[in-house]
Amino acid sequence: MEKERKKSSRGIVLFLTALILLAGLLAFHMLIGRGMEKQIEKLPEGILLKLAEPLEAGEITKAETAGYEIENIEEGSGSVSVYTVRKTNEKPLHVNQVSDFTWNVFGRQIEGESLNLSSHRTMASQAVYLSWLIALLPMSVILLIVGIRKLGALQEKQWRQGVEGVLMIGAWLVVIYFLTGKLEIPREFLPPEQILDIRFYVDGIRGFFADDRWTDLELYQTLRACYNQEVEIYGAWVICGWIGTLIFWIAAGVESRNQKKRERRRQYG
Repeated sequence: MEKERKKSSRGIVLFLTALILLAGLLAFHMLIGRGMEKQIEKLPEGILLKLAEPLEAGEITKAETAGYEIENIEEGSGSVSVYTVRKTNEKPLHVNQVSDFTWNVFGRQIEGESLNLSSHRTMASQAVYLSWLIALLPMSVILLIVGIRKLGALQEKQWRQGVEGVLMIGAWLVVIYFLTGKLEIPREFLPPEQILDIRFYVDGIRGFFADDRWTDLELYQTLRACYNQEVEIYGAWVICGWIGTLIFWIAAGVESRNQKKRERRRQYG
């Protein structure tokens, strides 16, 4: 009777430890999220255009009449000019070819480069959900493996373990469905063919931070500074989550081995 009470108390302590760890991570994440929301609100919206030729007053007036907001950020070297273009009705803008976009908006084809500020702002706001997905990845894998093993106990008519396996797999599916359902990643940041194309994501991230075409612009620096801050803050939070998962998994493993030893002693001794 005393042994059973001790075994039960160990399980309760382990459960409470996991609960306290989760509560701490939630509180820490909420504080981080509030601070980052204020930073994201300061990020610019619209399209950043670097055109080989400056726009004329009549072309800007035509675009403004059609519902666009045009702002000349700065004059570049030579005849290069930089503008931000926004839609007054807040509809998202997409640029495939700069020359086609300038033809549709300003009535003249102008070569240049573009950067979708609105898409980057949306992407920055998704860090709160991406951090949860990354932080929960080790725990979700562990939960899925244990759930599948327990589910296999149904073949041996061990109904309790089988039900536990079903509940674990169900909890894993609910969490993944909830977090992925919250994601709103702009299409331009996703691979054209396979969603798990890791090289596409690595090349995209490296290309953005290594791109020197916009480094002299304050808007770009603000955007990149926000990304860097998110990586540092949410990255530290994810590492804390992984460490907590590791500690809990080790403690649970030790307790499981001790329980098996106690069961063997009862059987043979």
